[in-house]
Amino acid sequence: MNEKKLNKEILKSFMKDGRKSIRKVARELDVSPSTVSNHLDKMIEEEVIKRFKPAVDYEKLGFDLTAITKIQAKGSEIPDIVERLQDEGNLTHVYEITGEFDILVIGKFISRESMNREIKRMLNFSAVERADTSIVLNAVKEDSSLDLVD
Repeated sequence: MNEKKLNKEILKSFMKDGRKSIRKVARELDVSPSTVSNHLDKMIEEEVIKRFKPAVDYEKLGFDLTAITKIQAKGSEIPDIVERLQDEGNLTHVYEITGEFDILVIGKFISRESMNREIKRMLNFSAVERADTSIVLNAVKEDSSLDLVD
């Protein structure tokens, strides 16, 4: 198995169960544990794997409001807005996008009040010309991992 294919298979195995041992993955893929470990180390070094974290059901923690906000901004100030938004704790996704709007933001909130505060904070940025917010009624699929098919 070539290196790229092996990396994908290692990732797929850990994406199914991130608590799996390196030995178990090695057995599944019929390679040595040191091979799996070396590939993991290299993928971490090359930032293919950016971090290890649990998949959390935010709704069970009380974050049952999801808001999607599209922002139209002054072009030269988009990077500044994005930088200010990326560290906001309730925002799970911040994208620069094409089309009528420039930025798309997804956030999870415990209450309407906290959601309202965050939306107003974003609208208060001087470079924001217009915004459109939608509240998610039903999350049919909410998973940022891809199925790594060939």
